Amino acid sequence: MLKYLDKFLSKLKTDRNTFFTYVLTLCTIYIAIDRLVEMIFMFLTGISVSYWGPIAYTVALACPVFAFFFSFASKFAKDTTKKFTFVILYFIMIYIIGVSMFVQWINQTGWMLLLSVPNYAEIVTEFYAEVKRAFCAVTIYLPITTIASLVWFIHAGVADTYSIYQSIMDYGGVNISKKPAKLGPYSYEVAFGTDYETGTSAKICEARRFEPTFVCGVSGSGKTSLIFEPMIAHDLKKKFFFKEASKQLGHTALKTGLASLSCPYDNDYLNKNFSLNMLTVKEGKEKLYKAYMHKMLLSDSSMVYRDLGITSIAPDFETISHMMDVADNFNIPYTLIDPSSSSSVGINPFAYGRPEVVGVVISAIISNMYFTQKPTHEEAYHQNSALQAVENLSIILCEMYPRLHDGLLPNLEDMLDMFNNFELIIDLCKIMEKDPELATKYRLQINYFKKYFTPGDFLRQTEESIYSAITQLDLLLRMSGLRSLLCNRTNNIDFNKALANGEVIFVCTRRGDLGRMLHKAFGLFFILSMQHAVLKRPGNENSRIPNFLYIDEFADFVCNNTLPLFTMYRKYRVGTVISTQNIAQLDVTESAQKTIIANCITKFVFGNNTPEDNAWWSKEMGHRKLWKFTQDVHVGGPGDIKNSDFKGASWDWSAWFKPEAIQNFGFKICAFKTKDANGKSYSAKLTLNFLSSEYKEPHSPKTFDFSKFNNGSASTTPDKNNHKFGSFSNYSSEDEDNPIQADSNFLFNNGDSIIFDINKKNDDKA
Repeated sequence: MLKYLDKFLSKLKTDRNTFFTYVLTLCTIYIAIDRLVEMIFMFLTGISVSYWGPIAYTVALACPVFAFFFSFASKFAKDTTKKFTFVILYFIMIYIIGVSMFVQWINQTGWMLLLSVPNYAEIVTEFYAEVKRAFCAVTIYLPITTIASLVWFIHAGVADTYSIYQSIMDYGGVNISKKPAKLGPYSYEVAFGTDYETGTSAKICEARRFEPTFVCGVSGSGKTSLIFEPMIAHDLKKKFFFKEASKQLGHTALKTGLASLSCPYDNDYLNKNFSLNMLTVKEGKEKLYKAYMHKMLLSDSSMVYRDLGITSIAPDFETISHMMDVADNFNIPYTLIDPSSSSSVGINPFAYGRPEVVGVVISAIISNMYFTQKPTHEEAYHQNSALQAVENLSIILCEMYPRLHDGLLPNLEDMLDMFNNFELIIDLCKIMEKDPELATKYRLQINYFKKYFTPGDFLRQTEESIYSAITQLDLLLRMSGLRSLLCNRTNNIDFNKALANGEVIFVCTRRGDLGRMLHKAFGLFFILSMQHAVLKRPGNENSRIPNFLYIDEFADFVCNNTLPLFTMYRKYRVGTVISTQNIAQLDVTESAQKTIIANCITKFVFGNNTPEDNAWWSKEMGHRKLWKFTQDVHVGGPGDIKNSDFKGASWDWSAWFKPEAIQNFGFKICAFKTKDANGKSYSAKLTLNFLSSEYKEPHSPKTFDFSKFNNGSASTTPDKNNHKFGSFSNYSSEDEDNPIQADSNFLFNNGDSIIFDINKKNDDKA
């Protein structure tokens, strides 16, 4: 029924609250006028025309009451003036109906008593005028004696009493409007924990998930096991839900003729890897198809289907292993990046972006790892000189190394070799000069190396400046596992593809094995490489697949280059969740702490902080309005409390959490602050829990028979002569379950392979 009501309201271009407020207010006014007329009849004749019973008056009084409940959440209540007008209107209407009810029932009772008198006929005949005047007087007596109280209550009690007036204005009304599309099972909202006061589940709505989240707690407080792991597990479950919903909706669309498969697929492959992007909408049924698929569409204006990507960065493998188990239980494929894993894909910084961008990424990592944030004048000079050398050499290597080595990528080892032997750099510059186009394009870099890297006045100065960069690069590449990730020439993760397809990536920085500095370098390499891909995502907020980035123990990565995670990622549909042990860990630069705190709309804090931090968090968690009063207790003797008086009551702001309360939080208890979908702040004390059992049990996907919807001949073995495979080095035919069946009209590119195609890059430049 509500569905038809919503269709009707959509034609009126209104919502439920506004519609019912309008209807109930009109009914209330009609009833009040009707009762006024009835009272006038009683005043003139002494008898009512229509006596209402309790049920009728209950319905009559319900109209203004429910109209008030709905009005404050309607489009009519745009400001406090209109809210106050509604309040006064409904007070007057309730007063009229209520007075009419009492007057009419008194009148009715009086006539019934009079009718029960034995000589009723004689009294009415002989004393009609007196009886009429008596009943008329009773009719007018109650309104005359109570109207002054109503006026006084409105002007002195409501309008001139700040606490009452403000309480009314703070009332949000009962919202019965249709639930927004960004709420519910098809949204990206996440539920966790239990509100300590209400017992309801706490939630972060979809809109707030793309605004950064900050988790603060000392070591052992439960940041990872009570918040990070449940949130990541919830996202994995949501990804599984979208996958299964897509499969079911897609099968129905095929069965009803709304769409067809874009090309013939193997049935097992479809059940394992189905995506709505595999469908082609039948011509002329686009509108019906979009109406059917509206829950799975990111927006009405795009044909991008709901999905999500997850990237989790943790300093140790324990958390990563827990999340890998959850992903396995939900049949979610993932990519593991781990220095201790021989099968891990690489994150060679030379694999991403234009040459100048690669230079900036590498120099930013070296700068934030090893250089002081507030250097002296001499230190600043050497730092800038070293970064200039790193960026210029990165550009030269990006351009020339693939040309000279059959399309292979350069890596940090090549950079270190050239910094250790300047002649290699000069030889590379001489080769570039032989190409007129390159000589012109990179004239500044060539002249720079000729001036500062050849014997002369500046050579010794250059050696001193880049010494620290050479030393740190050497330290960075000493560990074989980390070197294999950073120096991989052929098999590197494609961030653009991972973001576009909503892939799951787990990154273990192995802080215990690598040490603090190498763990920091590895993490920054990944974060800044991913950041470059995020900030150039194509499309808009309605066409980008959401991704959620979790960074545990973020303190090691705080720098000016990571601030875009908090200032810009929201509009690129990447939600950032970070954790630190205290707020002081964010105070690396003058602006870092303020920028991060201000942009993190959702915050969690556990107990056992420093007194200064507890006081800060008490203010940050906000205030709420509560009644305040003083209590005087009169004691007559030992154990004899005679009475207690409450006085000085006031409606005032009170802190959600006092510093002492935050300090004394027990295990699994935290303070929580966020905003709802309408932007209203919400704070609560939460009781948290570890991963529930549903995440620790296998979940079998549903299977459907797609074979009858294939338009081509089915074959389980692709014809390699009729397919052009993507460029990659480690592909095996066993890696895919023959996804697309043999048909010369289709080309197969291994989209699931994580690879950087350097040959294609060079061809585009040629």
